Amino acid sequence: MSDLSAVLEHWEPVIGLEVHAQLSTRTKMFCGCRNSYGAPPNSYT
Repeated sequence: MSDLSAVLEHWEPVIGLEVHAQLSTRTKMFCGCRNSYGAPPNSYT
C-alpha cells in the first residue's frame, strides 16, 4: 500500500476557494455606509 492510500483511508482531501471582488455599489454590502474606492481602511464604518 502506498503512503497516499494509507493517508486517504483516514482523511478526506478538501479544497477551498477564496474570491476577492470589487462590487460597483454606492454603499457597502451589509450596511448603508458609503463605499469610497481608495479610501483608507476602516474610514467609513
